[in-house]
Amino acid sequence: MHSFRIARAQLGSRLVDVTIVGETIHSVEATCGPGGDFDADGASLVPGLWDHHVHFGTHALIGQCVRLPFDADLAATTDAVRGRLRRGAPMIGFGFRSATWRTPPTAADLDAVTESPVALISQDLHSLWCNTAGLALVGAPRHPTGFLVEDEAFDGIRHLMSTQPALVDEAVEAAEAEAASLGVVGIVDMEMDWAITAWQRRAATRSLRLRVEAATYPERLDDLLALGAEHGDLLAPNLTVGALKIIADGSLGSRTAHCVDPYPTPLPNLPHGRANYAPAELRDLLSRAHAAGLQAAVHAIGDAACTRVLDAFEATKCPGSIEHAQCVQPTDLPRFARLGLVASLQPVHQVDDAAILSELWPTATARAYPMRDLLRFGTRLVLGSDAPVAPLNPWQAIEAATSRAFCPEQALTFDEAVAASTRTLIAPGKPADLVVFDAPGQALLTMNGGVVTHLA
Repeated sequence: MHSFRIARAQLGSRLVDVTIVGETIHSVEATCGPGGDFDADGASLVPGLWDHHVHFGTHALIGQCVRLPFDADLAATTDAVRGRLRRGAPMIGFGFRSATWRTPPTAADLDAVTESPVALISQDLHSLWCNTAGLALVGAPRHPTGFLVEDEAFDGIRHLMSTQPALVDEAVEAAEAEAASLGVVGIVDMEMDWAITAWQRRAATRSLRLRVEAATYPERLDDLLALGAEHGDLLAPNLTVGALKIIADGSLGSRTAHCVDPYPTPLPNLPHGRANYAPAELRDLLSRAHAAGLQAAVHAIGDAACTRVLDAFEATKCPGSIEHAQCVQPTDLPRFARLGLVASLQPVHQVDDAAILSELWPTATARAYPMRDLLRFGTRLVLGSDAPVAPLNPWQAIEAATSRAFCPEQALTFDEAVAASTRTLIAPGKPADLVVFDAPGQALLTMNGGVVTHLA
């Protein structure tokens, strides 16, 4: 069994030598001075970082997409498309945000720019804007408007992903290496296509550089149940069964988050946003997951959605998490801890949404992004990016949580944010998931289960 020693690493207030044997930490001792297999020379040491909410295949593919400004209006966005077109070639773009546009965009708006296929994915992934030719790219050739929201958008993104598997897998491998260079050792993959089969395909041909918890959406729940696997079961090296992912409402950026108070400028027929499931449907899904030994990860952004999801967890006793929890009624804050639920938060969203919150949630800004309040009630917090909605970079999430909170009184301390971004401790017998860094965001060494996955 191989051993590895990290020398002179700064752990809290002391310099230590860490000896790794196989996949675990063997010892953590006061430093004996320079040497070791890796000499940290006083650089800081923390447990390996996790991104607890990503759409990894989409994140990887979008890394190759045309980037669009998320704060531009419709005219400026179409100008950006015009300026980035390649003659005759399809264009897949990412990053626009239509929440503050007076009217939803249409296929005709993009048809006026080009006849070549164009498919634009919104910053929050909850809408998809295509011209007439682009609708065929996303498997919706007869869509009446060209602006797909919620389930229609998710289906379109899935279609893009499923028709480009080789391109996606190549991009995923590169994205794994990039994540490891930031100190990431694990992800919770909420990919909208079935993440389990995608990662099994990759694991059959190569070693995975990251630990992956692969989620499943309701439309593939029967397939997951047929596997007979429970939450956390190992499917391949570094690949485990993740939660049943349920999207209970929409998003702030698309004005579809389900809110108690109406939007000042709502989408047609959606004054309060949209609930994607009736209460009975939510309870049924959570009951099926719980009976099969699974957990549930339920997306709830608006305060009305959050209450409905908490009610479903309480009724079914299913374990799991609420994803995003961007707006929470004061009476719901203590319920997370009381029900044993995790709050899975994406702090960079606070930074991205700050400019539009007062316009879209004028009566609810005091309830937005309650990180400190949730922690004060004893809720376990975990942090993520929601990549590609925000960059897959835990250091940015930590910075946003500590120094760029939407309300300063909701900020976390650095140690609290790091604890919410890791899953283990640096102590004998613990997994050798480690990051040595000399500045946040600059990993010198990343180790995953005793294997060096990044060396600067």
